[in-house]
Parts: sequence; structure tokens; C-alpha cells
Amino acid sequence: MPNYTIHPIAVCKGPRDGSHFTYRANFGVTINTACYAWYISGSTQKILVDTGGRAATFREKGAEETDIISVEDGLAKLGVKPEEIDIVILTHLHCDHVELAYLYKNARFIVQKKELDYSKNPHPLDADFYVPRYWEKIKFDVINGDAKIEPGLSVFLSPGHSPGGQSVEIKTASGTAVIPGFCCVGDTFKQTPAMKHRGWEVTIPLIHQNALETYDSVLKVKKKADIILPLHGPEYIGVEKVS
Repeated sequence: MPNYTIHPIAVCKGPRDGSHFTYRANFGVTINTACYAWYISGSTQKILVDTGGRAATFREKGAEETDIISVEDGLAKLGVKPEEIDIVILTHLHCDHVELAYLYKNARFIVQKKELDYSKNPHPLDADFYVPRYWEKIKFDVINGDAKIEPGLSVFLSPGHSPGGQSVEIKTASGTAVIPGFCCVGDTFKQTPAMKHRGWEVTIPLIHQNALETYDSVLKVKKKADIILPLHGPEYIGVEKVS
């Protein structure tokens, strides 16, 4: 079984209120966040998790955000062109995870059926997150539940933040790494004294559809992973590889 290497490409960053990622806590506490595409090497195929996004799109939605590097330049550092990507695994279809899908002209895009079905008619509270023009012309490989993508590389359903979020489980030389299928930072997985008092092992992002499902998904990731790569945590900005 191959050992994979994960290459975080942090495309933009910005401050957020901590409560966005730690339910019922950290109101008024500013934290740093990032938006990523994750390139996975070690397969005969070129694999990416999420597409990356643009700071300008975040700013249009009222968030402070600055660009770090374009995903094209980030891939170029790894000797890869966007059109050479074979597989894009989409953790979910919120706009900041699928905005740049058009760059990967020859890829098949792996998405959960529940997520794709919901994206066609989202609830008004969610509609701002789903932008159909980002994915209207791409080729979907629609799956339903847990699935093996390559030996040592699989996805598992982790709903709650969105109906069909999927987390990516990757075998590396240092253990099992998981890229969660929901928006989170490192603190999402940490147990504070207040959480321990309530009997919580983890917390959840403020943006969610089902709090109980989200909690179970966060906990599932924490239990499976030796290494967690949070979708919006700043700790992988500038990190060349996780292996």
C-alpha cells in the first residue's frame, strides 16, 4: 500500500470571529483562517482535494481576506498544471471549496449524491453557499457513502455542516491523515474545560444544518485521524508537505 504525501496550497487567508468554528464559544475572539486546495502525491494519478478559492469572493460576501498564492502557482511549484489533475475530491459544494473547478478541465470530480442533490435546491438559509455556475460544466463521479478512491486513500460521509460532506482519509508514513468534510479549525477538535464540563469531546462549526450530526462527524474525524488537516486552519500556511 502506498504512503501518500499531502501538499497544502493555502490560497488566501483572513481573520474570523472564533465562534464561527467553535459552537457557543469564542465570541469576539479574532482568529486567523485560511482557504486551501490539497494536492496528494504518491499515486499514479494526480489528485486534488477541493479546488481553492479567491480572496475577492470572500470580500464580496463581507469577509476580510487577502490572497496568498494562486492555485495555479501553488501547483506549479509541485510541477503540476491544473489541466493535468486526474481527480478532484470535493469535501462539499460550498462555494469556497469548488469555486475554481473550471481550472481542472480533464478531472473527474468526486462528490456525494446527498450533497449534489441538495445543491440543486438549497434552503434559503444555505443558498448563498451554493453557486451552481461553479460546477455546471464539470464531470461528476457521484458516490453514495463511504468509498475507496485508491489503495490507502478513501472518503467517508461526514454530514451535518452540509448534507453530504465527505472527509478524505489518507495513509501517510506518519499515520492516518484526514482532511475533514466540513469547515473547521484546529480548535474545533480540542476539548476545553467548559466542553469537558458539558460532556463534549469536540465542538462544531457555527454554520451547520444539523448540530447533532455535525458533532458526530467531528468526533469521527478526531477518532480516525493521527493527523487532522482542518479546512480553514492557518497552521498549514507555508507548509510544503505532510507525510
